Amino acid sequence: MLLLAFPVLSQTENFSRLPITREAWKKPFPAYRVVGNLYYVGGYDLASFMITTDKGHILVNTGVYDSVDGIKKSVESLGFSFSDVKVLLSMQAHWDHVAGFAEIKRMTGAKLFAHRADAPVLESGGVHQFFNSDPLKFSKRFGGAVFEPVKVDRRLKHGSTIRLGNTKIKLHHHGGHTKGASTFTFTTRDKGKKYKVAIVNMGSVNTSRGVKLTGMRLFPNIAKTYRRTFKRQNRLKFDIWVSSHASHFNMHDKVKPSDKYDPKRFVDPQGYRVKIELYEKRFLDTWQKEKTNLISRDD
Repeated sequence: MLLLAFPVLSQTENFSRLPITREAWKKPFPAYRVVGNLYYVGGYDLASFMITTDKGHILVNTGVYDSVDGIKKSVESLGFSFSDVKVLLSMQAHWDHVAGFAEIKRMTGAKLFAHRADAPVLESGGVHQFFNSDPLKFSKRFGGAVFEPVKVDRRLKHGSTIRLGNTKIKLHHHGGHTKGASTFTFTTRDKGKKYKVAIVNMGSVNTSRGVKLTGMRLFPNIAKTYRRTFKRQNRLKFDIWVSSHASHFNMHDKVKPSDKYDPKRFVDPQGYRVKIELYEKRFLDTWQKEKTNLISRDD
């Protein structure tokens, strides 16, 4: 019934701009080649990736408001045409990663693919986040959406594949951070060698937005979803990994703007394990703290 209260808004409808309080979210970073047909076209911290194919290109994530111009310049600095972007992929439906999708769709005609659990959030401009326990009050507070609503052209699920030209990408549902948070894997080549690549969405718990592992009315199985995510992420196999934030995969320790192309810098299985263990421990600590507080209140 809550979803019926908010139809998909038009792509030109007004929305309220949330304040950008983190300088790293606005700071640019030079585009570079990660490995094979994978390129980094994001900012200093908010990561966007382009996967090139012989039939056009795939763009993963955007960034905060006004991010599109920087992404376009990054794509063109690598020698590619921005108009050749054919598919947009969303890793998680938080405004700092999706605020440019609607504009890019208008510019390029690209289709947006996202996990089906995140589609209502994207199409409502952020109104239907699960931590907005009352979307009606949220909409009244912000005057509606908090990023430009965007139509999802294809709803994906765990195991879905996306094919464009000579590239096939697989979606892994790693929910929790958002209901439809997703990791993407694919295989690329470099100098005759195959690399399996993972673009990983980390399982952080957004406690600053009021997320509770012991009780979210609009996401009652949130703790179970997180546990499944960590189990899946611990089984994930790859050669090279990156993530939705540069800080998550320690990008600035691995590459500097003046560095020459070298995919080996992103071969970091130990760094991945450290990060997964970190976020799983934070999840378990938060879960235990909430359980302890519940018991204390009952007493």
